[in-house]
Amino acid sequence: MKKIAIINTLPIPSGNASVNRFLSYSKGLVELGHQVTILSSAQNDIAEIELDGVKCYNLGTKYKFSLLIALLRILKNILSSEYDFIILVSNSLLLIYPIALISKITGIKLLQEKSEFPFVLMKNGMISKIKAAIYVNTTYRLFDGLIVMTKPLMKYFQYKVSSKCKMIEIPMTVDFSRFQIKKEKTNFGEYIAYCGNMSGNKDGIYNLIDSFYYIEKARYSIKLLMIGGTNKEEEFDAIKKYVKELDLKNVIFYGKASREEIPSLLVNAKILALARPSGLQSSGGFPTKLGEYLSTGNPIVVTSVGDIPLYLNTVNSYIVRADDNEAFAGQIKSILDNYEEAMKKSVLGKKLAKTIFNSVVQAKRLSDYLNEF
Repeated sequence: MKKIAIINTLPIPSGNASVNRFLSYSKGLVELGHQVTILSSAQNDIAEIELDGVKCYNLGTKYKFSLLIALLRILKNILSSEYDFIILVSNSLLLIYPIALISKITGIKLLQEKSEFPFVLMKNGMISKIKAAIYVNTTYRLFDGLIVMTKPLMKYFQYKVSSKCKMIEIPMTVDFSRFQIKKEKTNFGEYIAYCGNMSGNKDGIYNLIDSFYYIEKARYSIKLLMIGGTNKEEEFDAIKKYVKELDLKNVIFYGKASREEIPSLLVNAKILALARPSGLQSSGGFPTKLGEYLSTGNPIVVTSVGDIPLYLNTVNSYIVRADDNEAFAGQIKSILDNYEEAMKKSVLGKKLAKTIFNSVVQAKRLSDYLNEF
């Protein structure tokens, strides 16, 4: 048995995709006999909770210096708990450097999970590029291990870590059992669902809205249910303004959904959509929400970016080249016009989630990796 701490900056539980990812493989690790504790620097009304045998603590406060207070609480927990491993799911240097120091002193193996290219690479300007170069060429040498989600990330980080660092590729994981629920009628009627963060255009929010324009103007009565939100109110207002400018009547903004709400919202959808645009961010990551989409057994329309086409294809989903919003709409129309055929494809997509992306399968690989240290 290994004692493992997973440290992150998002509240537990939440509907956030990255939270659901490490909760899914944490559950698998517990089932394999390991002890897993999640330490969050976020503030939540629930300070302590146990989920599927995983102990979770939200250590932030409502007051000033919340992150600093949470850090001190995290360090105190580390010093008193005799962990074998710490898995850090954060890019915050305020967390990384103190935890790296404590890990070296105590002999705890420090790992980091990477699901995307470093955010510092996304910034423009000479000063930002110099800072980014310093960050990526120093920070990742602090880790004893790196857990990466995709092949591009594996290739990139192998030159940024120390020679002793052990790396493993663990693809997107999903707790398949959460989505095995009965389909029900909802107050929304028939709808296409998107679920995720609406900050920026990482997930192609504007691309999806543009695609839906072609659907609504072709007089399909189906709705577009946008599940999720953003911490920046001005970004959310801009999205709503864009929908109004296009004169779309059937776009519904659900807002942020809890972890408990998400399964039924996705299962009850007619189609699930993800219109990620091309770019550095999408080329390295693999969206966790796709595992949740596949687990529902509903037809999926997705863009061909990053590692997605290594798993999804025209046999198990509807995959479209990135940034072609009219073609994306065309695939949605094809599903609506031939829904019985689309459901046959979705059965194969669901099989993919149950095998390759199943958290139980990937937790065993992660467990074997930990045992190598």
